[in-house]
Amino acid sequence: MVSLSTISRRFAFFFIDFLKGSPIRKHLSDIRRNMENPKDLNELREKRISDLLSHVVETVPFYESIPQYAKLSDFPVVNKNLIRTNFQEFQSTAFKDKQLFPAITSGSTGTPFKVYKDKGKIIRHQAENIFFSEIAGYKFGTRLYYLRVWNAINRKSKLKSWMQNIIMQDADDISFQKMDIFFKKIKKDKTPKTILAFASTYEGIVRYIKEKKEPVDNYNVRCILTISETLPEKTKEELRAIFKCPVVSRYSNIENGFIAQQCLDENNEYHINTSGFFVELLNLNNDNKVIDGELGRIVITDLFNYAMPLIRYDTGDLARISQKAKCSLLTPVFTKIEGRRVDFIYNTNNNLLSPHVITNTMWKFTEVVQFQFIQNTEKEYHFKLNCVLNKLADENLLISEIKKYVGNDAIISIEYVDEIPLLSSGKRKKIINNFRPNG
Repeated sequence: MVSLSTISRRFAFFFIDFLKGSPIRKHLSDIRRNMENPKDLNELREKRISDLLSHVVETVPFYESIPQYAKLSDFPVVNKNLIRTNFQEFQSTAFKDKQLFPAITSGSTGTPFKVYKDKGKIIRHQAENIFFSEIAGYKFGTRLYYLRVWNAINRKSKLKSWMQNIIMQDADDISFQKMDIFFKKIKKDKTPKTILAFASTYEGIVRYIKEKKEPVDNYNVRCILTISETLPEKTKEELRAIFKCPVVSRYSNIENGFIAQQCLDENNEYHINTSGFFVELLNLNNDNKVIDGELGRIVITDLFNYAMPLIRYDTGDLARISQKAKCSLLTPVFTKIEGRRVDFIYNTNNNLLSPHVITNTMWKFTEVVQFQFIQNTEKEYHFKLNCVLNKLADENLLISEIKKYVGNDAIISIEYVDEIPLLSSGKRKKIINNFRPNG
């Protein structure tokens, strides 16, 4: 049953939207039509791509040499480094004197990356937030506990946090002491609630609950959403068993927004947001498209940001795609999001390995609270471990398990630490690759 508080917040939000001409509601309708009938709306998407490319060729200096009649595949694939180096060249001259909104991300490397968004893109993002949250089980206006590193840049105003019913919970410290405070807060709060956080934060929550043997039946958590990072399947299963509610992962980033979201059918597929993006999966070594099921680079064309258009933007992430979902929805899906290209490691024969071979192996070492695996050279690997009893019961077992993947001739060292530090984004980096093979 929806509370009076939720109804009043929804009414206030959409009434303000109505006074502005209902732009969010119109985008919501468009997103629903696109996601429910993507094949019927191919013509609309093709028009949006065509309109965007015409705008880009006419107003974005970086693309001034591309002919007016060019199709999307004629445009080069770009990435963060290229945009950062030619920052002014990627901005549309049509928005020179208009209000723009900076979106800044530190990225997994810690190097800041900024994109400007126009008002239309901001409104579209708000509508996508409502749509994808609600199909995951979160009713807009109900209580949302948002766990992340909050600062002056991303902190919401009192009015906005009230209207959206968001509790901004700092996640810069997920020690048991801080978890005690958080769980006392959500236990005292009897209203239906959703929790939104990074995957690494949920791993801390699961560890806390298992260690404390804390009953959670009376916390009234209706939905758990995870953003940005890939949530390990084991953590997802544990969260679902503990809270007895849907656990849904999103694939999103600061510069684009909501790119894909997991299905509620618990098949772990990510339905691609075809209403807002044209998504390609390209070969790891060239710009040819991969076939369904093959590992490829996620390359995105954002259909709604005209101020600083991201055309064929390489996100740095790798995935596998299928044009046919297992459920009744008709959108293409990522069958698996493998993580960031920079997080992939190499075995001692210079073959690329998914970071999941490490994270999945670590499931069996239950005394490990946090870990970080670093590849330094072709054959040298280093573990940083934060353990319950300060030391592994069997170091040789861990080394032998990892050698199954990286090679028997690997040199693996272990270092014990008190904490794996957070990045400024609030993520905790598990895999670091400082080695790149020649060629």
